[in-house]
Amino acid sequence: MPRFSPRMQSTVVFLFGDNPQIDGAREVLGSGVLIGTNHPCFDPQQQFTRDTYVVTAAHVVKSGGSIIRLNTKDGGSRYIELDPAEWVISEVDDVAVVDITEMLNDDDEIVVIHDSWLADKQIIDHYQIGMGEDGLALGLFSNLPGTRRNVITGRFGNVSLMADTEAQIEYAGRLRPAHLFDMKSRPGLSGSPIFVYRTPSSDLRLVDQGPRHPTDDNEYLRTQTYWRHRENTFVKLLGIHSAQYTDSVQVMRDRELVHEVNGPIRDGDCLRIPNSMSVVVPADSVKALLSNRSLAAVREKRDVDNESYSEHVLMERTIYSGWLFNRGY
Repeated sequence: MPRFSPRMQSTVVFLFGDNPQIDGAREVLGSGVLIGTNHPCFDPQQQFTRDTYVVTAAHVVKSGGSIIRLNTKDGGSRYIELDPAEWVISEVDDVAVVDITEMLNDDDEIVVIHDSWLADKQIIDHYQIGMGEDGLALGLFSNLPGTRRNVITGRFGNVSLMADTEAQIEYAGRLRPAHLFDMKSRPGLSGSPIFVYRTPSSDLRLVDQGPRHPTDDNEYLRTQTYWRHRENTFVKLLGIHSAQYTDSVQVMRDRELVHEVNGPIRDGDCLRIPNSMSVVVPADSVKALLSNRSLAAVREKRDVDNESYSEHVLMERTIYSGWLFNRGY
């Protein structure tokens, strides 16, 4: 397992809702990721962002998880108070987004993913991202968000199935194309970013340096060698964690225990337990929601206003995803 930049953890936020049972208390309901569009004053190669969004699973927001908690540079955290109605929710996919650009300040300890991280169809086709790719999720572990600040955990696994219209997945109440990611999951990971990555030594296709198969006319494979590792090393956002498949298991005792006979679980009962297959909303669905007309209108207004910016803060919040084949970098 390769080491990742610890700054990747700062791309994740936690989502809270008001606890209806305890007045004034909050409960953590899920995770989210910070994604930004390119800053219009800079070349896309620099991956600086201006418009900043929190993206999560729609079901987290619908369940009341609309309040954002992000870490601050003083070792603490702060809340961004939002109502579910302030979020833009996809009509077809389990994904939601909210613009927090004007709600941020220089004391926030955040890193924003440039939209070039999104593993959309163009990225997937170019790199031939598919079954077996390594990946990870960053987010909340169960109901343990941390007392003073967000404590981010990682879960690791591999791509089992890429989204396919011929094999649509039932999740969030409907059938939709979705990725399947083989990873141990826990409550709290809903809305977490799922990343895929590749290193120079993890692409077994490069073992074959002989003549390519006649049908293999992919430019990426034709030009790859072990020495062009800059192009063959990347981290991309595959999508957003939405759900997890469950299995049904039957409870069987080796012997009866008298004091357990009247317990809530009896011999022969069936239980639903989570398995290791997670459903991931594709990055294309995230990209489609970010192009929502209401969000685009705000971006256009910012273009006109042309507000000042701090290049130091932009550098502080930028993290790079590897070589951008379509950006000349």
